[in-house]
Amino acid sequence: MNMYDTYFMLAAVKEIPLTRVYFRDRYFPTNTTLDIFGTAKVFVDYAEGNKKLAPFVVPRIGGVSILRKGFETFDLEPPNISLKRTLTVDHLKKRGFGEAISSDRTPADREKIFLMDDLNELSDRITRREEWMAVETILGNGCKMKHITDREDVEFEEIEARYYKGTDNPAEYTPATPWTSDNDSWRKDVRAMAKSLSARGLAAEDLVVAPDVGDFIEESEWFQKRLDNRRMEYGHLAPAELTDGTTFLGRLNFGGKMLNIIVHEETYEDEAGNDVPYLPAGSVIVTAPGCGHTVYGGGTQMEKDEQFYTHAGTRVPKYDADTKHDTKEVRVTSKPLMAPKTKSPWVVAKKVFD
Repeated sequence: MNMYDTYFMLAAVKEIPLTRVYFRDRYFPTNTTLDIFGTAKVFVDYAEGNKKLAPFVVPRIGGVSILRKGFETFDLEPPNISLKRTLTVDHLKKRGFGEAISSDRTPADREKIFLMDDLNELSDRITRREEWMAVETILGNGCKMKHITDREDVEFEEIEARYYKGTDNPAEYTPATPWTSDNDSWRKDVRAMAKSLSARGLAAEDLVVAPDVGDFIEESEWFQKRLDNRRMEYGHLAPAELTDGTTFLGRLNFGGKMLNIIVHEETYEDEAGNDVPYLPAGSVIVTAPGCGHTVYGGGTQMEKDEQFYTHAGTRVPKYDADTKHDTKEVRVTSKPLMAPKTKSPWVVAKKVFD
């Protein structure tokens, strides 16, 4: 089979393990059966949590009918992420990265290596964009995405996926006072954030914080005194790395709620070359694993027979050849969208020190 055949490359891309990232993998896992669509638009369902009790009934009436839990459906078109890499004759003539100086590799051998390396790198860049989308979706209860256009008068076209109605974000929590080492109001804020989820029948398991907030918690005199108390169990601090740039700090008790404290300090490089944290300084998130999911729309493209086909997948590759200029081009497209499974399954506080 031709290694540039779309179906061959689709199979090859599926064999490439996606780079591990924290927010996408923990809070927006993909169900390969339900979350990958072969259409341009996707359906996103989410429901309200509830804490209603079952009624007592006398045996002779059999049971009491209850209404099924309602849900809302959003018909959304995921954003389009697309990258390409060009291969020229000059690339095939030169020794590749890591290749021995006296290597006997032929241009054909190098071409195969370039193809897999390009598919890997393009996929990794998409993964970093997915991680950015995951963080933005939690922080804003939705995500604004700027698409590069081909119009001279408009550089970007903005598309927004928002998971609440009105102007006020119901998932945003504002501390009554800035967090300082002089009081323990911050502890009460975290407790209130967790309680607001459990009050709606939703889980609260993780406290995800920016590095400056993690340092603040570790250095908190209030917790240091209580963790040193042998007769009262408030939790424990036992730092351990989860993924690159993500550290499990420990488990602490906030008014009866045991939360995993996770410090996220991973960064990405923006278009200007600046190192930018995914999670801004002063950010605090209370949520639970699997609170959302990543869905993917189908990628439509023209194949060699000049017909349009739509492929379902997390990554959709395409190959083009320019025989006049002796170049080949590999493109990878992805249409991901992060969505909650229930209404506002997270609570977010921003700039807690301001």
